[in-house]
Amino acid sequence: MSDTASLTQHRITVLLVDDQHMIGEALRRMLAPKHDIDFHYCQDPTKAIKTANRIQPTVILQDLVMPEIDGLTLVRYYRANPATR
Repeated sequence: MSDTASLTQHRITVLLVDDQHMIGEALRRMLAPKHDIDFHYCQDPTKAIKTANRIQPTVILQDLVMPEIDGLTLVRYYRANPATR
């Protein structure tokens, strides 16, 4: 099995948490040609845990500086949550 085949054998779910819509749109466009990647965007960091619980992402990408909850605090919340630990 080639490296390419092993990378696309399973679907990848990406969650981006970022308060800037233009970042979300740029990443969506970048990942759009990748048919094995499901991209989800959460602009409101207060909804990130709920969104992550719902979609069960393979990877979470996020901004560090956001309104209401900073990125490092959000990482602590992910670690405390059994579904995102």
